[in-house]
Amino acid sequence: MTDEAQRVLVTGVDTMLGAAVNRYFSGRGAVTAGTTASVDHADGAAVRSAVTRAADAMGRIDALVVAHGLPHVAPVTGRPMAEFWRHVDVTLTGSFLYAQAVAACMRDAGTGGRIVLTTSRWHIGGPSLAAVAAAAGGIVALTKTLTRDFGPFGVGVNAVAVGGVDSEWSICDAAAGVSGEASPVGRSGTVDQAAGVIGLLCRRDLGAAVGQIVNLDGGLSRNRV
Repeated sequence: MTDEAQRVLVTGVDTMLGAAVNRYFSGRGAVTAGTTASVDHADGAAVRSAVTRAADAMGRIDALVVAHGLPHVAPVTGRPMAEFWRHVDVTLTGSFLYAQAVAACMRDAGTGGRIVLTTSRWHIGGPSLAAVAAAAGGIVALTKTLTRDFGPFGVGVNAVAVGGVDSEWSICDAAAGVSGEASPVGRSGTVDQAAGVIGLLCRRDLGAAVGQIVNLDGGLSRNRV
């Protein structure tokens, strides 16, 4: 199946990354549907309804890109737990809920497909990034697990860990005292570059290239996830 034939659901088309991903696929002739903050990404019924509407509108879903997450930076002391858990629920629980609902659509249709989750490179931890690290670390583990759950019915799952990219998530790099200029490439990346990587991971002909976390941060990361 070519990019032009794809039907792609992108969550968070009202974020810089989600909008770039939507542009990427639309510019290549794909049919797209998107969700925004008008959907409660942490509510199972709301997510299932959004996925059903997208599948009905497009006829099927070939790929899901989860890009609705937004950063939450705050000192660890005195942090309201409601804020902590809201970030974790929207980003981590939301990623699971969308993946679960879309994978069920792909399974029932017998088509298989691809899922790309997005997360922060700060799953490695950083100052004032407790909520971000908790959610991002969960998404790393979730990617590995969903690959095993969904693989038997032809759904491949990968994730992209973003950092050093000019987007809403730049405040995480700033909190950790890291700038794009400090990366080996010497500059910040763009959300359009990130969208290109995500588009590649949505290709079915990648076959067994699943269960991987692709660090997209200008070479800043040296971990082995």
